[in-house]
Amino acid sequence: MSFLSRLFRRRRYDDLSVSIQEHIAERADELVSEGMLRAEAEQRARREFGNVGLVEQRSREVWQWPSAESVLADIRFALRQLIKSPGFTLTAVATLALGIAVNATMFSMVSAFLMPHIPGRDTQDMVVVSSVNPDAQMTPDTNPVSAPNYFAWKSNTQVFSAMSADDAYRTGSLSRVGEQPESVSYSAVAPNYFAVFGVAPALGRAFLAGEDQPGHDHVLILSHGLWERRFGSDPSIVGRTVRLNREDYVVAGVMPNDFHLLAFTPQLWTPLTLTAADHAAAARNNRFLYIFARLAPGVTLKQARAQMSIAAKQAQKDFPATEQRWGVSVRSLRDFLIYNFNIGTALAVMMCIVGFVLLIACANVAGLLLTRAVGRQKELAIRMSLGASRARVVRQLLTEGVVIALVGGGVGCSSPTSEFV
Repeated sequence: MSFLSRLFRRRRYDDLSVSIQEHIAERADELVSEGMLRAEAEQRARREFGNVGLVEQRSREVWQWPSAESVLADIRFALRQLIKSPGFTLTAVATLALGIAVNATMFSMVSAFLMPHIPGRDTQDMVVVSSVNPDAQMTPDTNPVSAPNYFAWKSNTQVFSAMSADDAYRTGSLSRVGEQPESVSYSAVAPNYFAVFGVAPALGRAFLAGEDQPGHDHVLILSHGLWERRFGSDPSIVGRTVRLNREDYVVAGVMPNDFHLLAFTPQLWTPLTLTAADHAAAARNNRFLYIFARLAPGVTLKQARAQMSIAAKQAQKDFPATEQRWGVSVRSLRDFLIYNFNIGTALAVMMCIVGFVLLIACANVAGLLLTRAVGRQKELAIRMSLGASRARVVRQLLTEGVVIALVGGGVGCSSPTSEFV
């Protein structure tokens, strides 16, 4: 017989009850044989034996895990009590469900519109390398990087396993033959940009090596939103020609719908073309590239910061005219997005608001439970007089609260309001 079957088997409890009754009956027979009346003998036999229920309870505790059956009994009793008081139950469940639904809705909104959605795979080792502007008052350590620094840092394979650049926030006009052009925001990115994030287009392909060279760079990749809105989700758009800034571009692919990176999610992407002029020392004054990278295996964020600090000091020494006092910052991708777009305070405020809403709901339910407990004083007094300990009564009341919370949580999480996003 398995442990669980022995744990909850009730036959031995029935046998015990029969044995106790037989023992009391035998004692009563002895007293009757001594000349005592039957009714008086049975009463005396019961008094001599003691509390039958307490003996049965202690025997059960010896035979099995003491709280296993009592917890199940508490749950069954709690359900019966809630069914017995439908008004109280509906009020408590509705209050909790409303509070949890509001919290779920707010968390969904924060997750969708404020929290950075990190696309791709293994985002834990994704970092952003930025320039530190000593004169900036707002977010001084999230500034773009110059092209010469990008080329120098990209070759540091001891710190980074892969690095890519993004010239974000470009604007242009997009159109097809016979259609009115529309203004679009787009980014010029290095060919390995999507590979660094570990994502692939939903349709078509990513940029190929060499497509960042002049004369080979007239290809583009559409965002999923632009593909749906402008091109009607036409899968045959891949390979067709569109006009961007009055020049012909071939559509190479369409990104998946879940590729979002806050304000770094443009409507389309083109290859980033860097010429020989971008390698010159004079180009160090032009800081326009956002650098996304993956840490090399075994390299921690602290070690990367230390290595890049050394690189920044070397650049200050080699190019004092342009790099003097400029530093380097390495942040995790999520930390960079929250810090760069100043949403940390907004996140904290939103979390506090929804937390207070849930606390108010819990306080209201607690008040209902206290009011109900006052009306149950007689019931609780009878239970304690029959041998129930204070801990047992408290556990029963806590079980009822947990059951209400579970029911309210289930209703709140499954409500249409909580599925806002």
